[in-house]
Parts: sequence; structure tokens; C-alpha cells
Amino acid sequence: MFMKTVRNLCFLVVLMLLVGACHSNDEKRGNWRKEQAFGGAGRIGAVSFKIGNAVYIGTGVNTNQVELKDFWAFNETLNWEEVDTLPAGAKARYGAVAFSDGKYGYVGLGYAANNNRYGTEQPEYFSDFYRFDPSAGRGSQWTKLGDFPGEQRRYATGFYVPSPNGSTGKGYVCFGSNNEGRNPKGSFKDWWEYDTQTDTWKQIGVYGDKREGACVAVVGSTAYIFTGVDDAGTYPTDFIKFTPFAGATSDTWWSLLDPLKDLDGRSYDNDYGMLPRAYAVSFVTGADSEATTRIHLATGSRLSLLSDCWEFNPYDHAEGRWNEVSNFPGGQLRQAGVGFTQNGFGWVTLGGANSSPSMNLSMRTSTYSFEPGVENWDQDDEW
Repeated sequence: MFMKTVRNLCFLVVLMLLVGACHSNDEKRGNWRKEQAFGGAGRIGAVSFKIGNAVYIGTGVNTNQVELKDFWAFNETLNWEEVDTLPAGAKARYGAVAFSDGKYGYVGLGYAANNNRYGTEQPEYFSDFYRFDPSAGRGSQWTKLGDFPGEQRRYATGFYVPSPNGSTGKGYVCFGSNNEGRNPKGSFKDWWEYDTQTDTWKQIGVYGDKREGACVAVVGSTAYIFTGVDDAGTYPTDFIKFTPFAGATSDTWWSLLDPLKDLDGRSYDNDYGMLPRAYAVSFVTGADSEATTRIHLATGSRLSLLSDCWEFNPYDHAEGRWNEVSNFPGGQLRQAGVGFTQNGFGWVTLGGANSSPSMNLSMRTSTYSFEPGVENWDQDDEW
């Protein structure tokens, strides 16, 4: 009896060790570190684009519910410097879109609640677009472009996809919502293509679930669009792969990857139900090599602010795989912030407790960098 008991105990110990080994890949990796705070006022609903080694961030709405039109550059020495605001004819806004072709930045759309205009202005959506030239002298960095021809909207998704053969790429705008005012139209799922050479737009299709506040990440000549929320408060689970240079006709440009939910019969997606959220940020690290390329998802909200963060490996199996990484610092949770890549790290700045202006709105200026793939023993959880 004694020997049988010993054998049973040994079996249990071995079983526990095996179970632990099976879950060893679940260890969260990556390190968040607090960096120099954003140079301007805290805000939600700002936009960003990158030209060369500088990231440009601007617009949004501040804690006094005043829409903004200032822009700031974050350079490779990790310093903030103010650049030209949107030009005189452009109104302040939040929830706009922005993208860059590598030479110029493009900013447009968005919304102004005008909550703090003392009744002198009504809420309004915008369709105007502007081009930013960092090489121009101060006072002349912005140029007015043609208006967006689709429905005016806020929290749409804007991005640029470079051509794989070295020719000029294209800009894209999709999703967004127009659910305020006298004639609300709800959320959208139309897709538009912008030719930077001719300053012209054309609609290329309708695809995916309607939403606003989605994330986009571009790897090579492929864009990945995910997360968001629709006007009914539902969080879409579709995960869209967009390859606009993959075929001559646009009906071949879209495909769906594994949905952001747990499906029966698959073990690798047990935690995918944690991924859906709105007003999160995304950034890409390690894009120089397929072995290191990762798309990251951080912050955002799903009924409440979220701390869990994720990385997607687009080259892991046929449809890629998501894995959880180190949580965002607990005292700094936010939504409607800005995410970008600089010096090989991911970065998150701005954001707040809500995605739209309200009384006593908590705003962030704190900025955090994320180093992927490392132990998080020295993670900075400062307020």
C-alpha cells in the first residue's frame, strides 16, 4: 500500500510538471517603459502619421471639451517639437484619419462636438482633406486638397499601402460612423481609394462589418484591419486582410483571417474572445524580417478600459496567430490614444477614459514604449 501511494504521488508530480510545460508558451513577454510625455495638451481622438524618422501627431479634443488642430513631431532622438497647425481654413476636430506616403502626410474627416463653444456653433462632421509637407517652411506646411466624396464620418480607418514593385501606392479610408445630429446615418463599411498623384477618390467596395474606432496595421503591401464597435454597441470579430496589389480587380483584394473569437475544435484560439475592443491602438515591430514581424494591439475598451495586450504573427501558420504579451501599465489605461513605431519599438501616447468629450474627462499625456520579445521584469507601471 505504501509503495502504491508513493507511485501515485510520483505520477501526480510528473503530471503537474507536464502540464506546466504545456503552458510554458503562455508566458507574457515584452516590456513597457515610461518615456517623455507628449509635448502638447492631453487629448483623445488624435491622429498620427510617419515621414522619414519623425512621427507627427495632432488634432483631438482636450479635457475642456475643446477640439484641437495643433501638430507635434516626435523625432528619432525622442524629443517633441511643435510644427504647423492645420491651416486657417481648417476647423479643429477629433476622430479624423491620417496616413503617409513616405513624403507627405494626409489628414481629413473627423468631427467637432463644439460642446464648449457656448452655443455659437453646432456639432459638425467634416469631409475636407489636407496635405502636410515637412520640408516646407514654417507657416506653409499644409495644403488644402479635394474633399472626400463619401459620407462625412468620425473614427474612420485611414492607411496607405505601398506598391510592391516600387511604383506609387494608394491611400485608403474605410469604416467610421456618423451617428450624431439631426440625420444620423450610423456606422459604415464602405471602402475608398485615394490617388496621391491626382488628388482623386473612388469607392472600391463594401466589405466587413460596420464599425468605428478600428485598428489597422500595414506590413509590406498588406493591410490588416481589426476590432472596433458599431452603432449598436457590438464589437465585430472579423479580421480583414487587404491586399490591393494582389489582383487586377478589387473583388480579390479582401479576405478574412481567423475571427477574434473562440471557435469549437481549435485549441489555439481559446483566448481570442479577449481581443475585440474599440478605440485601441496598433503598431508593427520587426518589419524588416518575416521571422520578427509582429502586429501589436494595445489599450482600448470593451465596456471598460482594457489592460491586456496582444501580438499577431502573420507568418505563423496559414492565417497567423495571436499571443498575449505583457499588460499595459495598470495606472495608465486609456482609449482613443495613438500608437506608432519609432526606433524599432512600439509606442503609445495620449488617450483618455472616454472616446468622446464629456465633463471631467480624464486625459493622458504619458507616453510608453514597448520592447517586444523580452522579459518584463523591469516593466514601468508608474502613473
